[in-house]
Amino acid sequence: MADEVGGEIGKAMQELINELTEARDIISGMKHPSVLGSKELAEYLEVDPKNLHHSRKTKFFPEPDFFAGNRPCWFLPTIQIYQNKVDEWRKKQK
Repeated sequence: MADEVGGEIGKAMQELINELTEARDIISGMKHPSVLGSKELAEYLEVDPKNLHHSRKTKFFPEPDFFAGNRPCWFLPTIQIYQNKVDEWRKKQK
């Protein structure tokens, strides 16, 4: 149907279908997103684990997706969205 509609609306429909398909795969257990604890998150963001709390106070930084006990955890896509927002913000500052 998205192909029949075409244009920007068709493109938006196809993107939504792709996102829904990915979400369905995650939910059905076929695909699990990577989970980052504080240590893994610091490594991924290339910051010192001792200074991660400073990064968490920055603009756009997402709340944890869930807690394992009292430890915060993020899904990798959540952090990738955060990085995209930061990159866009930095481009606007130039």
